[in-house]
Amino acid sequence: MSFKEKLMFYLPQLILVCCILLFLTPIIPRGIRPVIVVILLIGSILSYYNAKQPFRWSNFLLNSSLIFIYAISLIYTEDVEYGIRKISTASTLLIFPLIFSFMSKRCIRYILDKRYMLMWLFIVATVLLCIGAFLKFMTHYSFNDSILHYPNIIRSDLGGWKIHPIYLSMHIGVSVIFSLVIFNKGVNWKRLLCLILLDIILIIFLMIMIKKGPIIALILGIAFLTLVFKNKKLFIISGLVAAVIICTIAVNPKVQSRFAELLQVQNAKDDITSSTNIRYSIYQCAFDMLPDAGLIGYGIGDGKNVLIECFQEQAAFLASHKYNSHNQYLGLVLNVGYLGLILFVVFLLYHMIRAFSRKNYLLIAVVLFYCMVMFSENILERENGVWFFALFVNLFIMLDWNLTKIDKEPTSIDKLIK
Repeated sequence: MSFKEKLMFYLPQLILVCCILLFLTPIIPRGIRPVIVVILLIGSILSYYNAKQPFRWSNFLLNSSLIFIYAISLIYTEDVEYGIRKISTASTLLIFPLIFSFMSKRCIRYILDKRYMLMWLFIVATVLLCIGAFLKFMTHYSFNDSILHYPNIIRSDLGGWKIHPIYLSMHIGVSVIFSLVIFNKGVNWKRLLCLILLDIILIIFLMIMIKKGPIIALILGIAFLTLVFKNKKLFIISGLVAAVIICTIAVNPKVQSRFAELLQVQNAKDDITSSTNIRYSIYQCAFDMLPDAGLIGYGIGDGKNVLIECFQEQAAFLASHKYNSHNQYLGLVLNVGYLGLILFVVFLLYHMIRAFSRKNYLLIAVVLFYCMVMFSENILERENGVWFFALFVNLFIMLDWNLTKIDKEPTSIDKLIK
């Protein structure tokens, strides 16, 4: 075979390797991640030209619509420089739809056939990040101090792996969802024991960080999968996981106090700064700003600025820390108005309804999990949030597409791969 034929022959394997690295992203330093995405994009374009299949315009335009609204808002935003930085952070909302709209059906099928392996890798990568960070801290701190300060240390003492505890908690939540999907598919007893052990480790670290949003979202995700799969064994496993989480909340005083905050809501002050109170004060300002945001918002560069101006008048403590809206839906209205929020909701509803009709419960569970966490976090405005949201949603959407039809005129390389 010529070099071109060899390249086309091994292209699905190359694309799969890139996807493997993407699912290992939790343990891959940030600087390497863009390189993987660029290689995957090039591979997708090559597969597109080789297969001579039409570009999936409808998929691309719908899935990347939000980033285009962001770009248009630069026309009327005042802080253009900050707006460009925010668009750069959210660039995967454009790149991943582009990749999977270019990618040939054959390559997509090849990846999706390996999706359970990819989910295993993400679970293992998340566990390695949790344990690796803890062992690193143990070289400088005592065991108890490492547990006590773990949520704060991982923000700053991990170099290229540093991560906010709420995003690590989200990785854990998605990993547990993946493990339930794998279990429902069926595994031998050795892999089942391994899966249970990994889940126990993940739940322990989830309880160490005690982030309420991801914990509540995970419980709801577990309940959803248990109901739709109708698997008696899964019902037992899911019940045990949920019971462990709920019992920990009820028994552990520290965890209990964090959830008790939900019943003690008040304005945040310098001496009263629970996460719930902070969010309550933020939401008060955000709701005050909504009427003036209107249909198109303040612009991607000014949405946060107008919120900070409100903080300066009503809660100076919040202004000094430059908090964002801590609610993705409110953030969208402030940045790109109700038009942006409507487009995002249409994108979610379209794929959720389509996935439900095709029993693509993996996609639904992942989307529901992220959508729940979005009520307390601006996931699409942080790299560790938008990166994984865009990857998982755009990949698992492909499970709803008809990828079984072979090209009318397959090339010699296509025949070899087939």
